Amino acid sequence: MLNETRLTIFVMLAGLAAGCGAAPAASGKPFPGDRKANVTDRRPINQRFRNLDEYLAYLRKHEGPVDGPWYLEVRPGVYELQTGNLRILGADGQEKKVFTREELERKFGFAK
Repeated sequence: MLNETRLTIFVMLAGLAAGCGAAPAASGKPFPGDRKANVTDRRPINQRFRNLDEYLAYLRKHEGPVDGPWYLEVRPGVYELQTGNLRILGADGQEKKVFTREELERKFGFAK
């Protein structure tokens, strides 16, 4: 009886995991901003996105809702790192929290 229960749970979990995959684009290639594509895509950020604005929009859309890191423009050309509830930055000199546009362009390889 216990083995049957374990097998049933395993089959249910395997079915759930199989149903979580996203459909590819019509061309069969993943979309440029697709999370699944970025997991396996080892190219630098500046080769996956056309410019800093596109990358920051991607982070806001995909990382913001799940408390991942993204950048909020607090005034023209100045961005603040948003980390949600995962950790508090800036305490005890852990990590810089405010960046200029130029700093982010250099950090992610978009500097000209």
